[in-house]
Amino acid sequence: MNQQETLQQMRALNLSGMLSAYQNILNMPLQMQPPIDQLLAQLLDAEYLERANRKTESYIRAAHFRYQAMIEQIQYLPHRGLDKNLIARLADTDFIKRAENVFITGATGCGKSYIASALGYQGCQMGYKVAYFSMPKLLQKLQFARADGDRRSALSSKSWLNWKKSIFLF
Repeated sequence: MNQQETLQQMRALNLSGMLSAYQNILNMPLQMQPPIDQLLAQLLDAEYLERANRKTESYIRAAHFRYQAMIEQIQYLPHRGLDKNLIARLADTDFIKRAENVFITGATGCGKSYIASALGYQGCQMGYKVAYFSMPKLLQKLQFARADGDRRSALSSKSWLNWKKSIFLF
């Protein structure tokens, strides 16, 4: 099998990470190309990373975050009264494994939604599915479900109840 056939098979198998890495290696001078065992390891690593990134991006798109927020971008200004250690502990997402709830409270405009978005993004990056929506939207959804006589159907419409590793942000 020649290089072009190998590239075509990678495309056909949707191995985009492997394809990109292999094309980069083919563009290297022969003396700089890795031996076969390293080549295989590099191709597998590239494919694994590509799939992990696509999965994370998919989780982020599905969550419909209000903000593109990162934990590192949270501003701990004195008037906000944020505990940096608490945010760091929440960012490790261990509260999910312990089945703990997190309530973010504060005045209008203090950054509750931003912090929730940042925690949600962190959860997506750690492999959790996240559902982000405002409290009014949640209440509206539950109100409609109550009128229909079935609260579970409101939440199961996105199969949230079946998610094994999930974060719900309201």
